Amino acid sequence: MPTRGEARATATERLRALGASTPALDADVLLAHVLDQPKEAIVAHPEVALDAAMARRYAALIERRGAGVPVAYLRGYKEFYGLRFSVDERVLVPRPETELLVDAVRAHARGRPLTVVDLGTGSGAIAVALAVSEPVLRVIAVDVSTDALDVARSNAGENHATVEFRAGDLLAPITERVDVVAANLPYLCLDELADLTGDRASLAHEPRLATFAGADGLALVRRAIADLPRVLAPDGAAFFECDPPQVAAVSALLASLGTVDVLRDLAGLERVVRVVRDTGRARLSSGR
Repeated sequence: MPTRGEARATATERLRALGASTPALDADVLLAHVLDQPKEAIVAHPEVALDAAMARRYAALIERRGAGVPVAYLRGYKEFYGLRFSVDERVLVPRPETELLVDAVRAHARGRPLTVVDLGTGSGAIAVALAVSEPVLRVIAVDVSTDALDVARSNAGENHATVEFRAGDLLAPITERVDVVAANLPYLCLDELADLTGDRASLAHEPRLATFAGADGLALVRRAIADLPRVLAPDGAAFFECDPPQVAAVSALLASLGTVDVLRDLAGLERVVRVVRDTGRARLSSGR
């Protein structure tokens, strides 16, 4: 049987040959998962032999990772905002850059007991992170996928978060006025599927309902923004996470609602478009 070090080296080379963007890291994470040990323990003791069952399981995971299956699906969970979220093929894997959206909503709330809608909640990462970090918030999580809502409910329970879940198309389930809408909606075009490479290759294995949105990727964003005047309080705010090339278009769509600005992620990329509703314009749009 191969040692841990030998298995790790073989896996790294296999992933590199299959075009993985982070072959050594993926090999380490998956071996640690198979052994149920920290990566540091594997590096410290590479001479320990793998038994046959573990070697077969590890090799199978490496092949699936080489085919583009996200590491989070292979492990069954993903860390986000200091919390652990169960994920599978029913939901999009939470991305680190989405933590900016959580930070932005928290900064806007400033400890106030606001009502916040997480639009297109998926795994529940945004809603649960907000509910755990700001317990005074009333958090409503909406998704059109009942499968995704099942995952999100489970994650709320696992993280002891109080979240209201509603099934439906975009803002349709929201019948009351709310203070904040936070949205990380699908933003890819279907014709991009064939060109997904590198870090984005995993998107081919994630649910299309959660990733693709029309000819320009903005079909759902447009519909959500069109419905914002109905649900957003006169002094409310909305936050849309975007693919950086779409920021200008989303900003233009939000301009009629109020004051728009753009937040950058840790890589310096424009990532979140924020609109704070103008009270005067809100009264006009509601007929008051």
